[in-house]
Amino acid sequence: MPVNFNTREQHHPRQKMRYLVLILATLFIKAAYGQSFYVVDGKVIDETTNAGIPFASIGIEKQPYGTSTNADGAFTLRIPESIHDSVIITISCTGYEPKKIQNPSQQITIALRPSVIQLKDVLVMSEDLRPEKIVQRAFNAMKKNYNTKPFLYKSFYRHYCKDGGMYGRIIEAAIDVYKAKGYRIQQHTPGQREEVRVTQLRRSYDNTKINSTHHPIALYSVMAADPVGYQIKTSQGKFDFVNEYQVSMLRRRLKDFSFTYEGITAYDEQDVYIIHYEHHQDTLNNATFSARQSGTLYINTKDYAIIKSAWTRYTSHDTIEAVSTYKKFNGKYYLQYASKEGRAYNKRERYQHHYHLELMTSEIVLQSFEKFKGKEPNREGLLKVNYDSTFWNSYNILKATPLEESIAADLEQHQPLKTQYGEFLAAERDRVLGGKEDEENFNAHLKKISGIRPVYIVLWASSCGPCIREMYAAKSLYDEYKTRISFVYVSLDHDIDAWRKMIKKLALESSTIKHYRVGPQGDVVTTFDITSIPRYILVDRQGNFVNMNAPAPNDPSLMKAFESVLGQ
Repeated sequence: MPVNFNTREQHHPRQKMRYLVLILATLFIKAAYGQSFYVVDGKVIDETTNAGIPFASIGIEKQPYGTSTNADGAFTLRIPESIHDSVIITISCTGYEPKKIQNPSQQITIALRPSVIQLKDVLVMSEDLRPEKIVQRAFNAMKKNYNTKPFLYKSFYRHYCKDGGMYGRIIEAAIDVYKAKGYRIQQHTPGQREEVRVTQLRRSYDNTKINSTHHPIALYSVMAADPVGYQIKTSQGKFDFVNEYQVSMLRRRLKDFSFTYEGITAYDEQDVYIIHYEHHQDTLNNATFSARQSGTLYINTKDYAIIKSAWTRYTSHDTIEAVSTYKKFNGKYYLQYASKEGRAYNKRERYQHHYHLELMTSEIVLQSFEKFKGKEPNREGLLKVNYDSTFWNSYNILKATPLEESIAADLEQHQPLKTQYGEFLAAERDRVLGGKEDEENFNAHLKKISGIRPVYIVLWASSCGPCIREMYAAKSLYDEYKTRISFVYVSLDHDIDAWRKMIKKLALESSTIKHYRVGPQGDVVTTFDITSIPRYILVDRQGNFVNMNAPAPNDPSLMKAFESVLGQ
């Protein structure tokens, strides 16, 4: 029997109780975020040139909290009022003497003295200290230098991009990364032996030209800038560096690179090797693709820890630059900052798309933390994260540069960013969770397929028993007609997860089957006058709806109907 389809929502006492609990939880969270902070706004400069020093590590002595300077050397550090009277902040950066400041003022400029660099021309190295040997030692010493026990990174994520000279999108998030195995093994891809979750999020509208294909969040991509945590597992040939997240291949293909000394500098009063590397061949060419990669590693001369990495990859269609820095805490090294910047030129439409990703560690948690499971969230996963403006008032974020401040000017041409953060979430939830986006895609598919092949539309829901039975019957029918008829499954499910699980259970995941979830209150329900499901609609090759109540898959007359529209 068909299942009656009722679009009305019902509210029960249990639901009201959940709403009350949610309100109380929100009040509790806001009270927690309302604690007082001593805010230090500062800039770290070179003592001799007065130029800002980028990527310097700003920490609180004997505490797991910290931040980094931005590309101009500026930073903001929020210190809990309970400890600021006796606090000592530490400032360190590769190539400079470190500095400690007790009870810093709220506005401060910190000048660092450059370390004396021993140039490569005056270095005398033994055979065992050839640059490639030092890099090999650095990889072999990772278990000794980096924490191999479970721990948690609390990090700040920023992602912005622009087309040409106009910024079109910004995302900022608070991220937890649970390193379940620590650095005991090098993962060949982010997320392999670790868990991630987004705890806070704010996003602008996406006004870029590639907004329809944008990844909702590129967390794994910036995490992969860390060569200590990630190296490819096995070599697949000369194009190993062209992988999904640009994971380093240095350890697996050490012999394919040439290494040179650039000198010795210092970090935290210890000498550091500067080692440059690049492919033996400047370019890897074929008829349509060329690429080359080079980089620099900064390696402690005493314990062989990598304390900074920088690399650039050029291909025939894009350029990517990545930086990662590390700091020592409780005797082990941890990721402090990672960034990835890319530029790609669209030849067809003649514009350049530029993106910038940053991940800054704000806290390292070594014990008494919650273990959890989670992967890089998809679009629907991000929609579950509420926007809480009070959180961002008390959170250590990477300070924006004057250049980055122009992002706000570009994005606020029509609406303030603070307004966008809240409205975007509501609009996106309505569009994606409510099914409006899939409804648009469904209509676009009908328009695109018109004139090419007929369409068989199946209207169903995961909770509809008769629908599921008919869908099993439809599988053999699909195998016979899949190259001549477009099969389109339109779900009236409210629950995205239930919809996707049922598609997987029915083994209907195929590039040639179209799936859309329009929800129980979509325009499709009204347009097609859906009062019960399952329901089937047949559209001919010209886009005409020839049968609004077509036969079901197990009805023998359906094949006759198919042959009829195919013969037109």
